[in-house]
Amino acid sequence: MFFVRFWLLVSFLSIGYCIQNRDDLFYSAIEGNQRTFQAYALKNSACGKEKLPGTLFLSRVKIDDLKLCIRAIELVDCNTWNTEGYLPDTCKAVGTRFR
Repeated sequence: MFFVRFWLLVSFLSIGYCIQNRDDLFYSAIEGNQRTFQAYALKNSACGKEKLPGTLFLSRVKIDDLKLCIRAIELVDCNTWNTEGYLPDTCKAVGTRFR
């Protein structure tokens, strides 16, 4: 019985080391905005348009969401990019966390 309890205790303690740090899942607002502005600058340069980002982040940004947004910016053609008011759908869906 002691061995079973000991094994359960060791198992639960070791699980804590396997869980990823939640801060590794997010960019700060500054870093998120910086990456977005870089993506816009590269696309503007390629397409000959001076377009500003449609969103500014005020708090942390989920890394995976922002990577999808940046990838969508890279892949959009210049005719679509130069359309007034265009913002990729994945960029509209970037989730922020206020914690």
